[in-house]
Amino acid sequence: MVVGNREPLVPWEATNQAAVHTWYEGVFNAAPVAALNSIAEAVATWPETATCVAVRLDHADTLHVCAPLGLDDLLNGIWRRNPRRVTIEISLARLARHEPSRRWPQVRVIPP
Repeated sequence: MVVGNREPLVPWEATNQAAVHTWYEGVFNAAPVAALNSIAEAVATWPETATCVAVRLDHADTLHVCAPLGLDDLLNGIWRRNPRRVTIEISLARLARHEPSRRWPQVRVIPP
């Protein structure tokens, strides 16, 4: 069963990380990236450290958490740039676009 069928009102999102090397450069007008070898390697490059988390539900209804940078920033409400792929310029643009301090007043933003 697809998880989205269980909670149809939750805005689920799925991204094919195996193909990121085929579209990243064009979408973000950035340097090309090498093909990734694992989900953990892909998740470790997401833009903010708190978002570097993926959760998978298996057929036995067991959750598997992939958090290559840990869960501290997510659990402590910290918005911090992940320097693995995000430049300072991209990070500043994301801060301006997402306005985390306005949307989530308890979030602590660590500027790039």
